[in-house]
Amino acid sequence: MKNSFPVLLLCFLLSSCGEEKTRKGRAEAGDAESPVIKDSEAMIRKILCLHGGGGDAKTFQVDPGITDLRNALGDDYEFVFAQAQNNGLWMRDPPRGKSNPTTDPEWASKSVGILNKIVAEQGPFYGILGYSQGAAFIPVYLAQIPEGTFQIAVMFGGYLPTTHQGLISRIKTKSPFKNIPALVWMGGQDWIANKNLASPFIKPTVLRSSKAGHAIPLSSDPTFTRVVQKIKSDS
Repeated sequence: MKNSFPVLLLCFLLSSCGEEKTRKGRAEAGDAESPVIKDSEAMIRKILCLHGGGGDAKTFQVDPGITDLRNALGDDYEFVFAQAQNNGLWMRDPPRGKSNPTTDPEWASKSVGILNKIVAEQGPFYGILGYSQGAAFIPVYLAQIPEGTFQIAVMFGGYLPTTHQGLISRIKTKSPFKNIPALVWMGGQDWIANKNLASPFIKPTVLRSSKAGHAIPLSSDPTFTRVVQKIKSDS
């Protein structure tokens, strides 16, 4: 027994060394063969969505036109819905009525702050989308943020906020926002939308659906496919 103990000890040590080398070799081989894991979220194109004046984010999420657009774009796109304060207004009306425009360039600073917070916490964003007053607010916001924050601007049923001359001055100073691709869509029966919304942009895509009203186009609308193509073409 006394003579066998050193032999057993030597065998144990040799076995342990072999197992350690095997484990180390497997680990190194595993490191070399492991595929690079990509962040799936980095592949998603986020679109910041602005509801219409007096509306809210929750209702806008289930708007039929928004639903059809989300379904058509698929899982590669994520819609993030912002909520305006001031009873759902991105820009409050002039205190003395629309015949007396405001001149304050900071008139919508609260709404700018709301969107800045979302961009900082949930960005980066691929695009910004707005409906009605939300569409009107897009050039106002683009005029107050770094160029390149968004890669495309999509506006439905919008107009330039001409009752706010201070904001219009900001837009004129900063447009065309590094030539950001823009889509301006209007319904032929829309009494609110105005093609002047296209003027701050360079070569915007302007679509008009003759029978549509003040709405976001449904998948059945003749212009719907072109809307989807425009959003995807700048991806």
